[in-house]
Amino acid sequence: QPRPPATPIGKGKICEKHQEPLKLFCKEDESPICVVCDRSKEHKSHEVVPLEEASQEYKVGNLSGFPLGMEARCLILAHCSLLSISLLQKQTVAEREKMVAEIRRLHQFLEEQEKRILAQMAEVEKEIAAKREEHLARLSRELSSLDSLIREMEEKLQEPESELLQVRMVTCSSPPRSQEKENLEDPPVAFPPALKWRIWDVCDMSLFLDGVMKKFRENVTLDPDTANPYLILSEDRKSVREGDFYQDLPDNPERFDTHGFVLGCEGFTSGRHFWEVTVGREEGWGVGVARKSVKRKGVVSFDATEGIWCFGNWVFGYDPHEAPVPSEKPKRIRVALNCEGGQMSFYDADTAALLYTFPAASFSGETLQPLFYVRKTENLTLS
Repeated sequence: QPRPPATPIGKGKICEKHQEPLKLFCKEDESPICVVCDRSKEHKSHEVVPLEEASQEYKVGNLSGFPLGMEARCLILAHCSLLSISLLQKQTVAEREKMVAEIRRLHQFLEEQEKRILAQMAEVEKEIAAKREEHLARLSRELSSLDSLIREMEEKLQEPESELLQVRMVTCSSPPRSQEKENLEDPPVAFPPALKWRIWDVCDMSLFLDGVMKKFRENVTLDPDTANPYLILSEDRKSVREGDFYQDLPDNPERFDTHGFVLGCEGFTSGRHFWEVTVGREEGWGVGVARKSVKRKGVVSFDATEGIWCFGNWVFGYDPHEAPVPSEKPKRIRVALNCEGGQMSFYDADTAALLYTFPAASFSGETLQPLFYVRKTENLTLS
């Protein structure tokens, strides 16, 4: 009796005769069978093994020397592929979980180090302030003493010559000046050596952290296909400025045609990222991120409703309007993006002072790209 044809790959490994999964392999018939087939008279005296065992026995490298039917061979090959894919998926999931755990530990370590270093710096600043007050008080006392001495000498100079000569005789018979110096306070030391060493330690730590930051900082480059025709990009695509004339450029769908925008080439959908931009002291700049689907043609609102999260110093002041005005205009801006946390923050890169954070931004899982706005400013330059 001819055996029923094996179920074609892609239709689910089900026995057409009994509608049961094909979990066994008959070596005599060289075909996969179900548990009902195994109990039937047809296969009662046949050698039957689990399908997984047959898959392992007939590896791809050994198939050429074993007389298997084409259908069985294809099925075993497919099963081997599925086993390999399943194993790779398990390994990928395990590595992902391991990586996430390591990154979380790194975040925790960095947060602890931040608290420790800031506490050390606060302690050093407090000690410096105390020493400053101490030296100012000491100098004030000495200046007051000198003022009294000068006034006394000026009063003596106003007396008659006969009395002045008597004062001179008394002065000559008084203890020598070297003895008076012994009674004076020791000259003040502005910074004790121990305090200097602590300050240098903080400076060394700052240099170390700067080196670490450079390793993690995103290498953002500008996308010329998105640049407004008035904008001029540097050859290395790391700097942009506004030109005097409208350039004859292709009006491709990616290009902004109304506002002085240009996007970065990089796109982010997950993780944390940051980059730094030198903005100078002038007005007319903006930095942040935009959704990849942001409107490119016509008037665009500079807010989240249009898929833009931007901080800048416009002609009429800083924006967003609720952002506090910095005491000094920042020269370098650090843009920090947290995709999972829905957070977009801006810092003064030179002082690490927080300038503004967008509250609970909803990125909707869409790709975000670095955004730059230029208007009447010299240059925006990526670090």
